[in-house]
Amino acid sequence: MKKQVFLSGAIIIMVALMSSCSKDLPKSQESSVASEFEDEILAAKAVNNAVDAASGNLLVYLDEAVADAINEGNGRALVEVYEALGIKSMKRVFKENPKTEERARAHGMHRWYRLDFDKETDLTEMAENVARIESVERVQFNTIMHRASDLRSYPVNKTDVQTRSDDLPWDDYYLDMQWNYINTGSAKISATAKAGEDIDVKDAWALCTGDPDVIVAIIDEGVQYDHPDLAANMWVNPDEVEDGTDSDGNGFVDDIHGYNFIDDGAIDALGRYNTGHATHIAGTIAAVNNNGIGVCGIAGGNNGTGGIRIMSCQVFSGGDGAYSSDIAAAVKYAADNGAVIISCSLGASAGAITSDSQYERYYSAETEAYDYFKETSNLPDVLEGGLGIFAAGNDAYRMCSYPGAISSNIAVTSFASDGLPAWYTNYGNGCNIAAPGGEYYTGGEYNINGGILSTMPTEPIEQEPYYGGGYSTAEYGMMQGTSMATPHMTGVAALTLSYAKQLGKHFTNEEFKSLLLTSVDDINPQLTGSKRTTNGYSITSLSLTRFQGKMGTGKINTWKAFMQVEGTPWLVAATDELNEVDLSDYFSEAASSLTYTSVEISEEDLLKVGVQEAPEVVDGKLQIYPTQPGNIKVVIKAIAGGTRLGSSSQMGGMEITKTISLIVTDSLASNGGWL
Repeated sequence: MKKQVFLSGAIIIMVALMSSCSKDLPKSQESSVASEFEDEILAAKAVNNAVDAASGNLLVYLDEAVADAINEGNGRALVEVYEALGIKSMKRVFKENPKTEERARAHGMHRWYRLDFDKETDLTEMAENVARIESVERVQFNTIMHRASDLRSYPVNKTDVQTRSDDLPWDDYYLDMQWNYINTGSAKISATAKAGEDIDVKDAWALCTGDPDVIVAIIDEGVQYDHPDLAANMWVNPDEVEDGTDSDGNGFVDDIHGYNFIDDGAIDALGRYNTGHATHIAGTIAAVNNNGIGVCGIAGGNNGTGGIRIMSCQVFSGGDGAYSSDIAAAVKYAADNGAVIISCSLGASAGAITSDSQYERYYSAETEAYDYFKETSNLPDVLEGGLGIFAAGNDAYRMCSYPGAISSNIAVTSFASDGLPAWYTNYGNGCNIAAPGGEYYTGGEYNINGGILSTMPTEPIEQEPYYGGGYSTAEYGMMQGTSMATPHMTGVAALTLSYAKQLGKHFTNEEFKSLLLTSVDDINPQLTGSKRTTNGYSITSLSLTRFQGKMGTGKINTWKAFMQVEGTPWLVAATDELNEVDLSDYFSEAASSLTYTSVEISEEDLLKVGVQEAPEVVDGKLQIYPTQPGNIKVVIKAIAGGTRLGSSSQMGGMEITKTISLIVTDSLASNGGWL
């Protein structure tokens, strides 16, 4: 491994002469932030400004030759120059990993360095000094990102928890409180909770519960990897030994379940002023199912087998925000160590950045990392490249926050237990899809059960006074935010990839994103009038029309995603009425003239949706009267070419077969349930 140099000054000054500051700069180095700086050299090299930037450090992108020299450990003769600038240390933003270094260098990642100096130093003045160094091509202020949640947690009311029910697929203690998975419309959740407003995962669990080869990196606070409801589904670095050294040579010491990038060491989920944010997110994605305790996870397997794996990439510690450099390093780590999906419930304030090109310029180092991840195929037989899933943000603003708004990322908006937008969610441009994020005032009445219930650190953690002080909820608790919506989308994506692997299916990155974003329930027919909730300050009426066409493609539906993986089309029927479901799209426009030989539904499926009389096809329409919601498979057979089947003894037609998924719901959208 090449020597990593940590001198008492910044090595970037090697082969760079301070006198070069008077050189004319090429047009290609001009920046749109030029007018923000009086210094001409800095204006040309700065990619962003000092707003929301960390004190005491800067990021620089170096000339290729200088970066190569540094990686060889040269440059000690210029220590005095570093000290003159007040730079105390320097390190690569992206640590060297011999296994992936060639690819990282192709992306120019070896040229990014972080310079550290006294926090009291004027940032802009230091940036001006650094910009005068000829070998520095770009200067980036190390911007801080924030979590997309109010960071408050609340304990579940145990008196509301029902005893084990045969209607529930798993024996986890709190499952009936997880309306986000199975919403029965119970008033104990909220005054206006609506049955069926969930991610429709119950029937999907009968087909697949997860696969350990699907690794999800949570880029957030540290996940409590020894939590009783998470431990079995944590990623374990197969080549690392916890011995105080970098056993596997990937550049990180003792990275057993991931790494703490903000403190450059062990994951710390229980430290002072942490909030349990990442542990809560992890539970939604992959808490262990059917283990008799706690909560369920979307892709949590079945009693310790079959769950996907969670990798913890910690970029928040205590009350501190996440540095851009740490996020970038975490994303590359996830790519290098097997992650297929990154789940990121973080972002800048909505409206601060309004285009992809602006983001790519302002967050240049992060952009390199996201591009690197998206080009990394860690499950190549199933998915080409990596998938980034992000929170849309909680500003209640008419556009998505970045980096979620990057057009190649999936940005997730939030809906409540009534199936309507949560008051805080961002919406509009850049927002791709909706998922449950929770809301405590749904229906205009305060009920903590309207939040999202998931795992929390097993010990109460002292909260930062800024967030109200006190202590976090321990073991299991409620939170709300697009931070909570994001892991729902992540969990569905991970579970769907697991099912695709089970069936031997393969998707390009674009194909799979398109599959997810079209596996939805339409929300727009519901977005009329208003709903009672809070605006963050008081109970009020929230206009729904402003969300029309702006919550993404719709509300994620796990069963529909599974059917798309199978290639099985779906139709929608309503409970408690005779449905006549048109088969024209599946048996051609001639459906009404065909002779149908059978309609086959398993006894189990008939019981599931409460069908009393045998369904039949009349005039090309499936007639069925279900009394309970659920998802079933219907096999319909017809004759192509005549009214009778051909055989050895008679001329006739060929039997044709179509398998269709029938989605039975308590209420249909005004468009009849069609996409």
